[in-house]
Amino acid sequence: MRAVLTFFLFALLAQNALAEAHPDSIAASTKSWRPERITADSAASLPHLPLRTMASLRPAQSEELIYTVRYGFIAAGEARLSTEPGPSYGGRPTLRVVGTGRSTGAFDWVFKVRDHYESHVDIEGLFPHRFIRKVKEGGYKMDREITFDPMRRIACTQEKDEERFQVLPEFCQDLVSAFHFARNLPLDTLDIGNILEIPTFVDGKVHRIRARKTGEERIEVKAGSFNCWLFKPLVKEGRIWKDEDDLTVYVSADPRRIPVLVKSELLVGSVRLELISHNVTPTSPEPK
Repeated sequence: MRAVLTFFLFALLAQNALAEAHPDSIAASTKSWRPERITADSAASLPHLPLRTMASLRPAQSEELIYTVRYGFIAAGEARLSTEPGPSYGGRPTLRVVGTGRSTGAFDWVFKVRDHYESHVDIEGLFPHRFIRKVKEGGYKMDREITFDPMRRIACTQEKDEERFQVLPEFCQDLVSAFHFARNLPLDTLDIGNILEIPTFVDGKVHRIRARKTGEERIEVKAGSFNCWLFKPLVKEGRIWKDEDDLTVYVSADPRRIPVLVKSELLVGSVRLELISHNVTPTSPEPK
């Protein structure tokens, strides 16, 4: 139950978050792998490589998206996704993207969840500089920070007074930045049936998170009416889902790429995450 609540209270990162809770529940073109671990001295001696610049399809925005999470007919929690100007790293401005999840109502009495995910995403290159995860789920707690050095292609994970350095593929994403990156891709030109694939660093391993575009549909939710693209993250049946088509993500078919609805049939019950409020305003990055 902890994995299910964690996953759907932050279901905006549906395929990513589950990769941490159940790495073998997400289908991938290749198996996940654990990157080489190196010493701090070795990391510091690596050469500086060029950073990329990508044409973002979404303008820099201050944004707050609020969702309700239902397990069957029961209101189980609330999820929020916010974006605002973040700190600069080496003169490169970032967006601070924060996702939070909390249990509500009867679920909060039975199993209290307070989750915080945060990424500082490079505006020009759409890759992470820093990732923060603070989790409280019943009696389980996690406090983890990852500092990315995109020029040296390394990540430094800090947790429980331990520090480890690992060599990553270039511009590898974290749980939150992967979602932000996907929202900036040309989803309108992606043909039905084609697959997005994003290398993502999760729990010390690199996973190739994949989702297939399956169609378009106009839907009604509490926040309004939206034309949406439909995506199905490629999952494996057996542990959480009955089959690989049991998870569907609806993304607004407009320049904002707002996640509007997430629906899933589980082995036991169903979960629905629905947009109830959205506020999007243009913003400028903090001065360097």
